[in-house]
Amino acid sequence: MLRHLAPLIKHLFVFFRLKKAKLLKMTIWQALLVHQSATPTSATSRESARVPTVVIPLKGDGVAEIESNDQRSECWRDFTDVLDAGIARVLLYGPPGTGKTFAALHFGVSQVAERLVCTEDLTTGEITGTWMPAGEGRWEWREGPAIRAWRDQAGLGGRLVVDEVDRASGDALSTLLAMTDSVESARWRNPQSGEWVRPGPHFSVVMTSNMEDLEDIPLALRDRFPVAIRVDQPHPSALESLSADLRSPALAGSLGDSTRRVSLRSFHAFDQLRHHLGVERAARLVFGVSRATDVLDALAIGELR
Repeated sequence: MLRHLAPLIKHLFVFFRLKKAKLLKMTIWQALLVHQSATPTSATSRESARVPTVVIPLKGDGVAEIESNDQRSECWRDFTDVLDAGIARVLLYGPPGTGKTFAALHFGVSQVAERLVCTEDLTTGEITGTWMPAGEGRWEWREGPAIRAWRDQAGLGGRLVVDEVDRASGDALSTLLAMTDSVESARWRNPQSGEWVRPGPHFSVVMTSNMEDLEDIPLALRDRFPVAIRVDQPHPSALESLSADLRSPALAGSLGDSTRRVSLRSFHAFDQLRHHLGVERAARLVFGVSRATDVLDALAIGELR
């Protein structure tokens, strides 16, 4: 009997010794549920115990438990199914740090995709190309990422990834809309050779935005990209690139509200730094002094599960 209660006692000891114990108030019954979920008693429960559960502190009383598993969330299933269906224009939007860019660059492509990061200062030349000095007073035309994506795969067309498209200025956005038009409508004239260029038949575009609400994205852009998917969870592939003990806390951090959300990039930086600087210093540098305590508390609880 005492042997079975030992893990429960250890859970309770950690919960009540944490510096921010007021954020982790739990009843004995809640703690017992956590203990039972982590202690397999049969073949069935051993199987279910392989699904990790993370306990995260919330403002006010109580805690939240979030289960994670190897199954993709609905947003990533939608993205995969849309690509498999041959849709060539997709908009991924939602909170930062969930792997939108990673997915756009790597999923559904057979070679390296072209990437364009939008800023308020983005120019048309950075999209289509510009004249560059070639030495000895000569200038030559260097094609931009949009035209290169049109020509990729020996003219068949590749993937263009446009990051943070909502930050593009009016002129740049107009050019992007022209470059991402349908294969039948889009065309561009090379200023050096006079050649008319059209996108290859396999040309595709994935645009990303950190906007939380689709209504905040320009209407012209939404019309050009009728398939818009809100990404609200990190992709399992991105989580699997973290050390095992960080995957559940990273998932939990990505699901918080905007004031407490922690980017997946932060956990990747912490994962790397802690091996060189130690856990506490790495947490302080990455998450800040106040949030570092919450992260270290979550990791401490995870070690006992």
